[in-house]
Amino acid sequence: MRIALCDDDINELEKVKKSVSEFIEENSDTNQITVNSFTNGDDLLSFISKNSGFDLLILDIVMPGMNGIELATEIRIINENCKIIFLTSSPEYAVNSYKVNAFNYLIKPFSDIELKLLLNKAFAQLGEDNTKFIIVKEKGKLTRVQINMIQFVESIKHTMVIHLKGADSIVCYSTMNEFYDILLLDKRFVKCHKSFIVNMNYIKSITSKDFILIDKTLIPISKQVYAQIKNIYIDYFFEKASGII
Repeated sequence: MRIALCDDDINELEKVKKSVSEFIEENSDTNQITVNSFTNGDDLLSFISKNSGFDLLILDIVMPGMNGIELATEIRIINENCKIIFLTSSPEYAVNSYKVNAFNYLIKPFSDIELKLLLNKAFAQLGEDNTKFIIVKEKGKLTRVQINMIQFVESIKHTMVIHLKGADSIVCYSTMNEFYDILLLDKRFVKCHKSFIVNMNYIKSITSKDFILIDKTLIPISKQVYAQIKNIYIDYFFEKASGII
């Protein structure tokens, strides 16, 4: 697991780094966790462009130059699944965290215990995301598909197409109802159209007709269920930002 911290205030950065390091030492039985610190968004983005991305990012919102929301927006273009925790001095800034699908946020000044409790939840979800999977039959063989990699599932005639992160896809013979029965158990997924199930973690915005995914793919929303689907979408991200899920 790779963790990045970004705050222009050196004292705050060291405080967070200390808490994260203590949490890892107290709760992790593996040494395969790295922590990198940055004092500005440009350096963090430059590091990501030259290396692989991060699983968890803890970002200050108010920074000179590129602020935390702008930084997270850039990161989301290349990594839809990483957990982002914002640090902010005012609750009004936290509202913007919805736009980039933030995991949660902390209001400064926060306690060491508050941060560690949030880290515990983030670590638990990261572990769960990486182990949950479904098995589908593809071209006569059984294929294991990690659930958090599924962007959306599409029904085309008598086949189902599983669209994965990174533009890959899997074609299998099944029915929409069979997939819905499986994915419905995961709050990330919603059936927004008779031919589409979408993972809400990959949604950037919603219009009166479609979900717009982070990669700009349009997923249609049935007119008959639009109001219900919109409420499910809003409730999901409210619960995520509130730490309920």
